[in-house]
Amino acid sequence: MRAINLMSRLLCLFLPALLLSCCEQGKDEPGSPSEGKAAQITVMSFNVRSSTIAADTGDRHWDRRKAAVQKMVKEIRPDVIGMQEATKNQRQDLKNLLDGYELFEVPGTGTSKGGNTVLMYNTSALEALQCKSFFLSGTPDKPSVNGWNEETQYRTTIWGQFRHRGSGKEFFVADTHMPLGSESRDNTARANAATLNISRMKAAAGEDAPLFIVGDMNTSLPEKGLAPYYEWLSNAREKAVKTDATLSFNNYGGGSNSNLDHIFYRNVIVSEFRTVSGKNYGVTYISDHYPVICHATIL
Repeated sequence: MRAINLMSRLLCLFLPALLLSCCEQGKDEPGSPSEGKAAQITVMSFNVRSSTIAADTGDRHWDRRKAAVQKMVKEIRPDVIGMQEATKNQRQDLKNLLDGYELFEVPGTGTSKGGNTVLMYNTSALEALQCKSFFLSGTPDKPSVNGWNEETQYRTTIWGQFRHRGSGKEFFVADTHMPLGSESRDNTARANAATLNISRMKAAAGEDAPLFIVGDMNTSLPEKGLAPYYEWLSNAREKAVKTDATLSFNNYGGGSNSNLDHIFYRNVIVSEFRTVSGKNYGVTYISDHYPVICHATIL
């Protein structure tokens, strides 16, 4: 009887600890979402420079730059990349070169007409839940030029909803390439595009979801078309705990450099914003734009 009582006492002492240990091991299993666990996300925006530009020869030719792009992405390993200007052949190259990434594109695009925004995501880190796109125009649900200025190129936004595999957290990323130009009507076109982006993402994500809007926005200034973003979002370059002052548009070392590439966000904590300006990828410049990244936490 004494032996039975002693065994019962030992079970009472050690069974709760054993069960707790089993639960903790279950939480740490790779790939299994853990309730309450924060998600660490790296988001990139990158204008890859269209392969259709005849003046791009030597180190500027896509055939030389694509290996450098591959090296850069493998080094940083972003969870989501919003790319601009990626044409059909570049998209195929990116699919072949970037193992473990899936590519989403706007249907019917990839030509010199523009509309060449794509999303790539790391399939080992994320599960894609949906992907949609629209044109930056007064008729966003059909292929169309914006009509707000004199551009003849299509301009598009593509967005995705993703689930982080390790934590189960869900978030949205929209990738955009806004109208070009320095005249007053061009500022109006960008402001209209920004307003459309916000309207569509509010409808998709609501007010409370973690969200990023990234892209080549063809201006660095709120008064030249970015003001609508600041009413609903924060600029990672300006608000990150750690940031830099490197200009994202390098123009292959030419003049007129400025910050055309942005990452706006809401409902996340951004610890770092960085312009990827290193020249150790095998060519002098991997594009006429540097990629920009942010490291964020979703609670």
